[in-house]
Amino acid sequence: MLCAQSQPQAESPAQHLRSLDAAEASRMLDALRAEQAKLRDGEKTYFHLSSGAPASYDQNRIGPRDAFVALDLDHVWQIERTSREGAVFPTYQLTLIPDGHNAPIWTLDVTMTWPRDVVRIIEVDMFYGPPAPF
Repeated sequence: MLCAQSQPQAESPAQHLRSLDAAEASRMLDALRAEQAKLRDGEKTYFHLSSGAPASYDQNRIGPRDAFVALDLDHVWQIERTSREGAVFPTYQLTLIPDGHNAPIWTLDVTMTWPRDVVRIIEVDMFYGPPAPF
């Protein structure tokens, strides 16, 4: 009797991937983590960064840089490529649920470029807001 053995699959970088594969998602997350590390280490990095929340949220008291550095990119709920495949400046939307589905979430819109296989972040817009009505 022949039994098919399943090959171990690489762990997905997020619980849900939309319009991209795990390799592309990992590459994008690695670029974000590298930028976080640079900022933590006091190095210079050059990309546009903005952060916001509803006016009454305490998250507005934290600057975009501190909010970005504090993000836990190891627990991403969803990553979606929002641009067409092969775009020169691909865009992604990440959803982070730091405290579960019934708590505020982070939504990140990320614009990147991949010139000559060099991953470069151009812009990160972060919004901390109420949970989606799942």
